[in-house]
Amino acid sequence: MTLVFDSELGDKPGTHVLAIGIGRYPHLLGGDKRLTAKPMGLKQLESPPVSVKALTDWFLASLHAPENPGFINATVPLGSLRVLASATHTVTIDAPHGQVNLEPATKSNIDDAFTAWLDAVKCNDANIGVFYFCGHGVMVSNHYLLAEDFGATAQAWSRAFDISATLRAVEREVKGTLYFFIDACREISRDLASSVGANPMALIPADLTKPVSRKSSVCISAAGEGQRAFAPRGGQVSQFTQALLRSASGFAGVRTAGHPAWEVDGETLATAIRIILMHRWESTGSAIDALQLCEQKIAGESVPLLRRPQPPKVEVEINYLPESLRMNYELYLHPQRYSQSPPQRIAQTRQDRCLAAEVPMGIYTVGAIDPDGRLPADIRPDEDLRPPHYRLALGTRP
Repeated sequence: MTLVFDSELGDKPGTHVLAIGIGRYPHLLGGDKRLTAKPMGLKQLESPPVSVKALTDWFLASLHAPENPGFINATVPLGSLRVLASATHTVTIDAPHGQVNLEPATKSNIDDAFTAWLDAVKCNDANIGVFYFCGHGVMVSNHYLLAEDFGATAQAWSRAFDISATLRAVEREVKGTLYFFIDACREISRDLASSVGANPMALIPADLTKPVSRKSSVCISAAGEGQRAFAPRGGQVSQFTQALLRSASGFAGVRTAGHPAWEVDGETLATAIRIILMHRWESTGSAIDALQLCEQKIAGESVPLLRRPQPPKVEVEINYLPESLRMNYELYLHPQRYSQSPPQRIAQTRQDRCLAAEVPMGIYTVGAIDPDGRLPADIRPDEDLRPPHYRLALGTRP
């Protein structure tokens, strides 16, 4: 496997990451090798290699420059980062010690990387384990993920794995915290359901005689059962990974009593991702494939993945209706109560567009006034701006 980063924390608490992105499937439709007997309509993918690189760069960002809005958790810092990527070209990562070419995500490489990752997560009860996958997935009773070499032999499903059973197994192997992010479709395959013996194994068998030992587990899937996950066309980061990285880069967080940091746990992340996906759909409508909403399974204690010293930000959009009158108004945000250093008043005067800004969360006055004093004002005091989004149409009342 490709070990992109190792902090050599030893037995100290650390966050250990395994990230997998698979866009090249030689034995599926459009591949360059013998087509598997039942390809299930699955084709080559552009987004996963780009998405896994974006996630990897985010985890490494603060190591390159501390001010970058990447992974930050002073209590459980980045301990190790293992990454596999399958694409038509070699995927390269700018690691702290130099450029690293990623190995392909074959089933054998996934097995090796998973074993090393699990050993790292198990070495301290306070560790956090992060597992990320972006690529093809299908579902029957459980969720199955396909390695690059799926279909290379007559036993096609020997090159896939059951992520649902894998999570159940890992929950019995570790005492720390688990975060699973699964960016894959969960459509139910008739070909798979009608095939005897097409049941891929977990990456580690679950011994159900063992009790669940993990402190906390979070599994956020990019789509609900029977649903698809999407990516913008042209080899861009997937919708789910975009929302995940946006949430984790300062647009989510809560303050726990007595703690100086703003913490981002599984429930906070899941909520922010869902809101961002919904906002993207509402903003673009039919310009994207379909509404995509994540699904989450959260159990155990609340253990934050991130701890940030700054309050979270809010993406703000203020409109005036009817839009034919928008040019007559000044739209503004005026801070009232905030968490740290006071943000500035933000305004735009007589412009034919929404007021868009990113501001620290807090209590604001939001308003629309006619600079000439001829038209009625619409002023909303004590608006609670919470991450990740705040949208308001002035000129109308609920």
